[in-house]
Amino acid sequence: MPTLLDLRGRTVLVTGANAGIGYWCVEELAARGARVLLGCRSAERAASAVASVRTQVPDADLAVAPLDLGSLQSIADAASALDERIDVVICNAGVKAATRSARTLDGLDLMMGTNFLGHFALLAQLDQVLAAEARVVSVGSLAHRFGAVDAERLSAPWRGSSLRQYARSKAALMAFAFELDRRWSESGRSSVCAHPGYAVDPLTPPRSGQVRVAPGIRRMASITRAWVQGKDDGAFPIVHAATAADVVSGDYWGPDGWLEFQGRPTRVTTTDAVRSPLLGGALWAAAEEITGVRFAT
Repeated sequence: MPTLLDLRGRTVLVTGANAGIGYWCVEELAARGARVLLGCRSAERAASAVASVRTQVPDADLAVAPLDLGSLQSIADAASALDERIDVVICNAGVKAATRSARTLDGLDLMMGTNFLGHFALLAQLDQVLAAEARVVSVGSLAHRFGAVDAERLSAPWRGSSLRQYARSKAALMAFAFELDRRWSESGRSSVCAHPGYAVDPLTPPRSGQVRVAPGIRRMASITRAWVQGKDDGAFPIVHAATAADVVSGDYWGPDGWLEFQGRPTRVTTTDAVRSPLLGGALWAAAEEITGVRFAT
């Protein structure tokens, strides 16, 4: 586990904070003294996550920010309700599987609308509360390597597999993050990406409200620890990208192990496509048109 800085006095917004990688980011950030805002769609699940974190970090400074990234109205409401300085935003929330017909409340493809367009709309509306040296971390995925994105078809019906659509949505989020880095180059703010590797529930320590795994499955899964990791360890590249002093805008962080499945945080490489200014600019323009939201920058 990497050694992280004391984060007292810093405020971090984590989307999709009640489960999985998002939950473990919250627990680690709280343990380091950060004030953490849990951006969650379900108030019940958010409350469960808060209670669980406080069993590990009794003095955790936590607050819930109601947020449904599948609703542009919810995003606008959440952004307008935030009235404190935010030092870091971790764009973690994401739909990992969906049917071809699944839609957001605004009629967009559920995965693309939530994973990319929802975060675009959120960040565009947080400008007034982002600190002068704020850092945004977009949670990418190894899957971006096979996710070809066409900016002209972001809102078009998807006919392929759910896995490939997930890859497309993560590639779009990452391309946006690198475009944000270019546009923020003179601002003092930074935009980076990170991915959790291959993080699985059977290797993750049990927590109340999180996925329950039978003891026998945990024992069998233990033999895979040399290749994959738990979601607690999967959170470390994201937390490192969000807080460490050696991170610079435009970075991409992930595990240093075999195929980047597990290990300690290190800089890793992306496809050329997601770093393309042409793709980034096209996605930015398409996202503005689809969401009706524009950045101040």
